[in-house]
Amino acid sequence: MSVVVALTIPDDEYEMCMEMARPGYAALGLTNDLFSWEKEKHDSREAGLDYVFNAIWVIMKERSAPEAEAKRICRSEIKKHVLTFKKIVEETRHNFFLSQDLRTYLEAVLYSISGNLVWSIYCPRYREF
Repeated sequence: MSVVVALTIPDDEYEMCMEMARPGYAALGLTNDLFSWEKEKHDSREAGLDYVFNAIWVIMKERSAPEAEAKRICRSEIKKHVLTFKKIVEETRHNFFLSQDLRTYLEAVLYSISGNLVWSIYCPRYREF
């Protein structure tokens, strides 16, 4: 099932909207990287690469952290971004100085976070690893 959300963010709110949504986007991206790590690590090895385009790999390199610690850090970052974003959505929900479309967009990103998590947990291409 797909849902179409016909929204138009006013030009004068666009930059603000993207800034408000940033923690939500970060949570989405990090969740994907956490769950896709094993597949991406496998695919990189198969391709003969010594790197992986994934946040886990970046954390491991930047912090000289073992894989398990990098995953823990990633989970912690996801939680931090989700909490920050939930607060932003809650604060904007009844802020009638902002357009309805902006507020609806932020709500849609919030719902996308939980949907992305469920999809990632059950995604067949990630589960085989």
